[in-house]
Amino acid sequence: MPTYLFYPRRADGVSLTFIAEGADNDLDALELASDIAAAHDCAGVFVWEAAADSGRDRFVGEVDRQSRAPHSASTPVSTPAGASAEA
Repeated sequence: MPTYLFYPRRADGVSLTFIAEGADNDLDALELASDIAAAHDCAGVFVWEAAADSGRDRFVGEVDRQSRAPHSASTPVSTPAGASAEA
């Protein structure tokens, strides 16, 4: 089971912490991000898959509570400051 990193963010885009959880796939991870966003009462959650052997985390997507829609990596979204969405 892959490990995903969830970065709850405030309305100003700042993420002060992250949560590491296992999920079966990207879709399950985005659903878990929705639960995390609600539990933390944050503006949204960035989701990354932790690097296994490649040495680079992979941007999965973002859950934005304002639009109530998850965005996959194929949907244009902003990435956290200093982060790269490249695989």
